[in-house]
Amino acid sequence: MSRAPGRATARGPRRGRAGRILLTVLSVAILLVYLFPVFWMLSASLQPGVTSANIDWIPAAPSLDGYSTVFEDGLESLQVSIIVSAGSVLLSLFVAIPAAYALSRLTSRIVDVALVLLLLAQMIPSVVLANSFYAMFNFWGVLNTYAGLIIANSTAGIPFAIIVLRAFMLRLDHDVVEAGKLDGLGPLGSLVRIVLPLSRNAVITAGVFTFLFSWGDLLFGLTLVTQDQMYPMTVFVYALTSSQVTSWAAVMAASLVASLPALLVVFAAQRYVKAGIAVGGGR
Repeated sequence: MSRAPGRATARGPRRGRAGRILLTVLSVAILLVYLFPVFWMLSASLQPGVTSANIDWIPAAPSLDGYSTVFEDGLESLQVSIIVSAGSVLLSLFVAIPAAYALSRLTSRIVDVALVLLLLAQMIPSVVLANSFYAMFNFWGVLNTYAGLIIANSTAGIPFAIIVLRAFMLRLDHDVVEAGKLDGLGPLGSLVRIVLPLSRNAVITAGVFTFLFSWGDLLFGLTLVTQDQMYPMTVFVYALTSSQVTSWAAVMAASLVASLPALLVVFAAQRYVKAGIAVGGGR
């Protein structure tokens, strides 16, 4: 009878170790599934002259011709995507930060109405917005411009940024803000000198997701741009697949090149994004 607790104690660590091993194996398997398309793109990008049906797993004679095509013809598109994505982040945060701060300070029912309207704004199909933007931007004369693409892409980033930032600002110690008022800071001064530094993680989180929204956009680029030199990177990749003679090596090389800036942004900001999501989620 006295050995039973000892056996149970011994079985506990064994079961826990087996569970961790099983979880690790399962995580590695899922990771391999997600990384397989990246491996496939890399392999295909090194095989010029192949089609989507006869790509080898391992290229027998690797070639960089696909990457040469991308760097010869796609650098302008890469520049457009970087400028538009960065501009969308700046515009979205410029609008979202004061809006989120105001909504976090107000206590009336107007806040609930505003949040519902923000959620509804995100539910509007992009194709509806694209058609509306085309007519409006054509009237304004901002088709085929950075300004038009930045404004269009910000429509996805601003509502999301406001919701994320407000959730974070609600958890701030308002006594600190009130102390700033005693030092003579007004609403704008409190926002810039107190709230904004304390909300750094949430601001970076909102900025990263806005960058990703804009970087991955295809519809606005197709609708609001008619000149080749203003095509974003996504439209450039789409144009390669739509050409009469499709070079799959160039398509896959362009896809990999287009993925790198987004990956760099995510890896550089992952620590802040993790903290921002955790606090914004109430943890």
